[in-house]
Amino acid sequence: QICHHIRHKNIRKVCFNNIGFTSRRGVISELGNALKSPKLKCLDWSENPIESTEEMTLFTRALSQSDTVEQLIFAGNVNENAQALLLGVDFSTYKVLNLRGNNLQTNGRTDIPDLISANPPLETLHLGGNKLNDDDAVLIAQSL
Repeated sequence: QICHHIRHKNIRKVCFNNIGFTSRRGVISELGNALKSPKLKCLDWSENPIESTEEMTLFTRALSQSDTVEQLIFAGNVNENAQALLLGVDFSTYKVLNLRGNNLQTNGRTDIPDLISANPPLETLHLGGNKLNDDDAVLIAQSL
């Protein structure tokens, strides 16, 4: 119900940090409703690993349905499902992406450079604590 009330208030930032949800699927479904608020500009989902592929699909779908969120902090979620964010969400209007501590790795793909190239408004990109290598650094630098 919290997410329902967010839609009807003047709330610009919502933080879900290290909560330990018992029903992550239900929370993510409700989050989709909150993200429809035209006033909500920032979502912080940190240290709440999304374990199942199905739940990550719900999460990326919820993010994709928002056209007002400009800042995403998705940090410390350390599992392989975090990689789905790079492929499943259109970040072309985001100003801040904090993706630190998710063990992201590209394995030769250009997910991160493509994200940067397709996002002119991007002002801040935080990638610390991931599994990026020297080749990734070169490709990221070239995309700036």
